[in-house]
Amino acid sequence: MSEGTTTTRGSFASNFGFMMAAVGSAVGLGNIWKFPYITGEYGGGAFVLVYLVCITMVGLPLMYAELIIGRRGGSDILGALRKLTQSKGALGTAFSYLTGLMAVLSAFLMLAFYSVVAGWAVYFFLLSVGLIPAVEFGNATVFDELAANARTSAICHTVFMLMTIGVVTLGVHRGIEFLCKTLMPLLFVILTAMLGYVAYTGGLDQSLSFLFRPDFSKLTSSAVLEALGHAFFTLSLGMGAMVTYGSYLKEEGRVIRDSVAIAALDTIVALLAGTVIFAVVFQGDLEPSAGPGLLFQTLPELFVNMPGGRFVACVFFGLVVFAAWSSAISLLEVVVAYFVDEWKWPRFVAAGGIGAGIWALGLACAMGVMMTQDTTLQDGLDDIVSRYMLPIGGLLIAIAAGWLVLPEDGLSGFRHMVKGGAVFGGIWQFLIRFVTPIMVTIVLLWQMGLFDAWLKGETPAPPAEKGELAAPKEPAG
Repeated sequence: MSEGTTTTRGSFASNFGFMMAAVGSAVGLGNIWKFPYITGEYGGGAFVLVYLVCITMVGLPLMYAELIIGRRGGSDILGALRKLTQSKGALGTAFSYLTGLMAVLSAFLMLAFYSVVAGWAVYFFLLSVGLIPAVEFGNATVFDELAANARTSAICHTVFMLMTIGVVTLGVHRGIEFLCKTLMPLLFVILTAMLGYVAYTGGLDQSLSFLFRPDFSKLTSSAVLEALGHAFFTLSLGMGAMVTYGSYLKEEGRVIRDSVAIAALDTIVALLAGTVIFAVVFQGDLEPSAGPGLLFQTLPELFVNMPGGRFVACVFFGLVVFAAWSSAISLLEVVVAYFVDEWKWPRFVAAGGIGAGIWALGLACAMGVMMTQDTTLQDGLDDIVSRYMLPIGGLLIAIAAGWLVLPEDGLSGFRHMVKGGAVFGGIWQFLIRFVTPIMVTIVLLWQMGLFDAWLKGETPAPPAEKGELAAPKEPAG
């Protein structure tokens, strides 16, 4: 199989640019408001060890699979899989269409409700800067009023979608790579600076103890499932984002190292963010929590009472917007790449047209449209995507990489290793064929609630609920 070309589709100009874009895709709201909390609640350092094992057995094999499929296929997820499974005839073609279309639909639906929550982050950033003078920053009722105000939520959602569409319209190099090469290093600088700030103002010792002190007594079955689930959800797997970004790579020799680096940086960001957030929480003598309430209610109340708190809030919510923006860009790019590659749409038409469709669906979420009598559209979409579509998508990609893609393509990244390529390639092939599909199936069954009776009586799931985003339950209308 000849290697896919990227010359006519655009490509990342540097490996650093690709790395920052991929890390930006992986780092999202879940890193900030969910992972730190479940780490502390389920045993700190003990949970981190289990999580790293899960990353090794699920996250890394799937990450490599998606990147190498994209690189060798040189196209969107459907086109790449169709090319690499053509030796399987009709089975390969059918599997490619099923996997590819599910990934594209997942990205489309996820961005619709993700953008609404990201729009709230934009609102709080503007509020912290002082650009919304009519609202008092730090007031405990601000978030409830925002979530209930359909007009304001819709405006913020619109602003965020315009930001995202604008970057994707500019293309891979001038848009995605340029922005992520700027934003992601800045995100690390902000986190490091805020770490220094909380070290000076207090709460750091308690935060470090909460997050890192091993407590193996808390490693329940629920803890293992949380670690396994987050290892899958955190790396933007199952929706074609890494396949799409992999298709813009110029070389495949660094795919293995890049996969490890992306997973490592994603974890570092989550732990740094958690250290900072819970240091602030412990300064205020509050109990750790998770989810939108932590981000948009607890922290603003605490910031206003801290030295230089308004400036710190501005920097912090800027960080949150950066994280959400880089993730949203990768979601839109999955769908845009499909229409550019499969339907030959010009990029600006695909980005504008698809972006408008996502905006319209997100607008319905922001307006509080109900999917059923008891479920908002926003909650319903989150439930469908997080509980079903993403795990099924990850399972299909694992099956395709392990059983349908030719070994010469699937193992191509390992041929560039100076030592141990055959050994590590064999380990990956075993994991992606047998271990990873089983573990992703466990994630799917857990998300479907089939383990609830078994887990009854253990520590309840954290407030952030399941999935990467876990949209809040308050109606937006």
